[in-house]
Amino acid sequence: MTNIGRLVKWLILVPVLAVIALLSVANDHRVKLNFNPFEPADPAMQVELALYQVGFAAFVAGALIGAFVVWNSQRKYRRLARDNRYEAARWRAKVEHAERPQTKAGPLIAGPGGAS
Repeated sequence: MTNIGRLVKWLILVPVLAVIALLSVANDHRVKLNFNPFEPADPAMQVELALYQVGFAAFVAGALIGAFVVWNSQRKYRRLARDNRYEAARWRAKVEHAERPQTKAGPLIAGPGGAS
């Protein structure tokens, strides 16, 4: 990445991070999350968190789900790369075997017409 690209990245990133920090400080009031849609008053299935914590948790959950989806969708390309790697190793072994000097061995047992 060039120096100008880094500068542009930081010129965009720093204000975005500042806005997120300001919004999280301004929205620190508590919100109640109900995990039971059929009985919202159930105290065992509700959590009280700050609003920015809910937003951060949603962001992390979305990032993890997105990472899993991308990883899973690239499965066939990883398999293809693995098969190509094995095939390349097989061809490399064949080439090394073919380039090895071949020694001609005589008969192991001297028979008729063999050296005595």
